[in-house]
Amino acid sequence: MRYFILFISLFLMSCEEVVTLDSPQSNHYLVVEATLTNLPGPQKIVLTRSQDYFDNSSVPPIQGAEVLVRDDASHEFRFTESVDNPGTYVWVPSVSNPQLGQVGRNYQLNVKVGNDVFVASETMNPVPPIDSIAYKAATANPRQSGEGKPKEGFEARWFANDLKGEGSSYRLKFYKNGVLFNTPSNLLIFYDSALQKVAGTDGLMFNLPIRSAINPELYVANDKVKVELYSISIDHFSFYSQARLELNNAGLFSRPAANIPTNIKNTNPSSSLQGAGWFGVSAVSSLETTIDPAKARKNMP
Repeated sequence: MRYFILFISLFLMSCEEVVTLDSPQSNHYLVVEATLTNLPGPQKIVLTRSQDYFDNSSVPPIQGAEVLVRDDASHEFRFTESVDNPGTYVWVPSVSNPQLGQVGRNYQLNVKVGNDVFVASETMNPVPPIDSIAYKAATANPRQSGEGKPKEGFEARWFANDLKGEGSSYRLKFYKNGVLFNTPSNLLIFYDSALQKVAGTDGLMFNLPIRSAINPELYVANDKVKVELYSISIDHFSFYSQARLELNNAGLFSRPAANIPTNIKNTNPSSSLQGAGWFGVSAVSSLETTIDPAKARKNMP
């Protein structure tokens, strides 16, 4: 019996054949990464070229482009390429141009690369203020557990109300001691006061799953908790929704990959080079607090 099993094993091993499947070649799109805000200080736009599916090399930057942003009040903001980071284009405030982002204004992107001119536009929507951040003592749940993460500490909540007017969309960013939680599972977007488009959620306090989402792990005494709320357009919300689906599209029951929407358009009709990514503009509200055990709440949902 032992020899029979050995024979079968050798037979099966001899039947193995390495099969190399052809993967679709990328069209090497021009990819725009940009979310301009009303926060003070420099702003940046990153231009790269997409790669083939199994290409794990560094993403190639697009160098030597002309990058200009205009608003609907005839202001121009010229972005210049960073010497230290090729493909990253930066605008720095000046005395004549002190601020880029204003709520209610429309902003148009213009990127010239060779004979191709890519355009996009977005309007900066308002964002509500963040009222407060509170926290309570907690024990880490399985989602919050892991090597190097605290087992005992504090769980935080942030509080704010959706702006009145159906269709407001937002993105939330959250930080621990200045470090952004930046995995695909931390990409949190919501519509009115709920995670998805749900009737009757306009103008309410953001719901509990949104308020409690800032706890991928527990905080401990003297940790700094920072929350940033970004206004985004409904189209930008759809872009993030599809991008999140594709980022988490893996495993045995994964579905066929789908194109992610973009607002980057090539105005050159004779060119085959297409645009990808998203040009977004966001008003931002933020709040930061330091964990003080003496200020922890005893009862907090």
